[in-house]
Amino acid sequence: MKFLFALSIIFSCFSLNAQDSLKPFPRKIKEAHVRFDSLSQTAITDSAPKVNGLVENKDEKIDLLIEDYLENKKYKGYRIQIFSSSNNKLDAIQAKSEFLKSFPDIKSYLVYQAPNFKVRVGDLLDRLQANKQLLLIQQTFPNAFLVKCEVDPNVKK
Repeated sequence: MKFLFALSIIFSCFSLNAQDSLKPFPRKIKEAHVRFDSLSQTAITDSAPKVNGLVENKDEKIDLLIEDYLENKKYKGYRIQIFSSSNNKLDAIQAKSEFLKSFPDIKSYLVYQAPNFKVRVGDLLDRLQANKQLLLIQQTFPNAFLVKCEVDPNVKK
């Protein structure tokens, strides 16, 4: 009986102590209007707009990164592979030049995936357009076939 009484006293002490620790801490929020550059130790005034007492500090480099990402973004699409050779780059270059003579308006790419050199052509987003262009190219290069890959973002839709 003494054990249960001692246990209940200890438990009640812990529970009272726990209630005090659950009280929220007072928070002090200060608006920063001036900040210092860490390299040159010069003051930089914030000209950012205030929204509900908050000041938005946005670095200009973030906008540059977003712009660079959007310029270099790749799309999933199709290219037509017209040539593949194991360790023979000269034959791949020759196949690419023959293709450019026949189809000067279609972009061509020389791709190296170890140990093969491949010539892929076109930047097509739609499977239907890719099949139409494949039939046209197969008249000159009968072994050509479609390949799913990332294509340039500057594709004319």
